Amino acid sequence: MTDVTSSRHTDTQVQDQSRLIDLVRSAWRDTLGYDTPDADTSFFDAGGDSFVLISLIEKLAKSSGLTIKAVDVLRAPTMRKQAALLGTLAGDDRGEPQ
Repeated sequence: MTDVTSSRHTDTQVQDQSRLIDLVRSAWRDTLGYDTPDADTSFFDAGGDSFVLISLIEKLAKSSGLTIKAVDVLRAPTMRKQAALLGTLAGDDRGEPQ
């Protein structure tokens, strides 16, 4: 027998994670000037550097309403990990382990 509540919770988590990845993807696109299709590419491999990282953090903070530390973003260099970071910072369980 399938637990409907558990299934809905998992669906919500997937939707929330997808929404957060879209938010991060938008910030990357605005910061780097192009769309990066792979959510597992490092920001630095995609063309970012430490100066551009500051702009990315500002965009992520503004769009999420969260306070984000540079060291946390450095530890979460991909879109997927940054989305998980935002989920963690928001105080919920959307994020994947880093």
